[in-house]
Amino acid sequence: SSNFGSIRPLEHNFGETPQEKKASASDKMALRASKRSAGLLPLLLLVALSYAFSTLTFVSLSTAPRRPATSRVAQGRERSRVALAARGGEENGEKLAVGDVVSALCPDDDQWYPGTIEKINDDSTYCVKWDDPEGGPETHDVPLDGIRKIVIFKDYKVGEQVEAVFPDDGYWYPAEVTKVADGTFTVKWEDPDGGPEESEVDPKDMKYPPIPFDKLEVGQKYHGTVKSVLDFGAFVDIGAESDGLLHISRISQERIENIYDVLSEGQQVDVWIAGKREDEGKYGLTMVEGLTDGPARRAPADLTPFADLPSDEWFTGVVARTAPFGAFVTVTLEDGATADGLVHVSKIKDGFVDNVDDEVSVGQDVKVRIESVDLDSNRMSLSMREGFGGGGGFREPVDLTPFESVSPDTWVNGKVARLAPFGAFVTVTAEGKSADGLVHITQIRDGFVESVEDELSVGQEVEVRIESVDVDSGKMSLSMKQPE
Repeated sequence: SSNFGSIRPLEHNFGETPQEKKASASDKMALRASKRSAGLLPLLLLVALSYAFSTLTFVSLSTAPRRPATSRVAQGRERSRVALAARGGEENGEKLAVGDVVSALCPDDDQWYPGTIEKINDDSTYCVKWDDPEGGPETHDVPLDGIRKIVIFKDYKVGEQVEAVFPDDGYWYPAEVTKVADGTFTVKWEDPDGGPEESEVDPKDMKYPPIPFDKLEVGQKYHGTVKSVLDFGAFVDIGAESDGLLHISRISQERIENIYDVLSEGQQVDVWIAGKREDEGKYGLTMVEGLTDGPARRAPADLTPFADLPSDEWFTGVVARTAPFGAFVTVTLEDGATADGLVHVSKIKDGFVDNVDDEVSVGQDVKVRIESVDLDSNRMSLSMREGFGGGGGFREPVDLTPFESVSPDTWVNGKVARLAPFGAFVTVTAEGKSADGLVHITQIRDGFVESVEDELSVGQEVEVRIESVDVDSGKMSLSMKQPE
């Protein structure tokens, strides 16, 4: 038996009363019967249509959630049948052509919506026709960096369980792929309900069923779509029954000051299941592999390279996570060896520490000493304190004064120091002083960049422009794009 029950609209699967379920199923049979029964007496046809209208009204009034007022294409997006990346479609950086299915940034409200390339303009912008304008303009001219091409997934296999759009009524139903031929698929409906047992379906009208909550495992990797962004994190659709929460502290090992500089609605991201709340049916996500709540953590690191290091030598580390008893810091040696160690609460600074989170935060750069390494238990103890008291181990802000006088139009040689999901940190030099600046993912090149790692690598030499310098906060913004 199936969780879906009878072949009723998937939009009404949750929160229905038995009476509503009956009304929905009756409505479906009446609607299908009306399309197959042109030879019936006019009186019977009139009765069937009247009944269908009355029950449809009942179902829509009693079960349809009341949506808040949204922009004229936001509502159309909710009904779009373009598959999400996690459910079949995927983003592709290939050259755009007329007829391509895309997700584009609407200039009216700066939100992403599905549409189709209708025309390529002489000024290198693209005329996008929206799937459902909802009373607004049917088209907009959008620049290349505001368009993401959607490739419709076509690799469904015979025997796979899918959801597909029934041609007669436009609703989604569970089905099984029975035949693949010439870019179309034949599916067998789970419950034909008196209609045809099989139908030919276009791949854009197919998707994999939502992943059940009990099938999600901590540590599993998924490709998802950012659905909404809030100050504390983002909700991401990975193709499960519900969206997962990506907390701001789990976006990167670097500290995120402003989440809106890193994530935007509609952005495609790689995430891992960080934890599950079985009693609530909720799950958390992370963009840092291994940063999980559950048992499926990354494999234990080899601590051998750290075992013989002197305890009075300072190393730069990044706070990976905090706990009531201390902070776990990721230390990377010059030869590339990396591992996490614990800075106990008593080793954070001289004097009493009441709250670890008041002293350090995830993504913060700190200086630590390696006090001890236990290879048998695979544990490393760190300290941010001097050996015999004294100063702690926060990294002093780099003096960016020499970079203030560099014109934003001047190209400077640099070397990629490290990568993050939201950009790359590049080391540049001015007046004999070196410092790292951030090339945000949107400043790597013209057009959409899906993955920083696909564009840059650590140690790569690049040319950048210094766009802004904040001496007080020790931050410098760089760009690899031509000045506007």
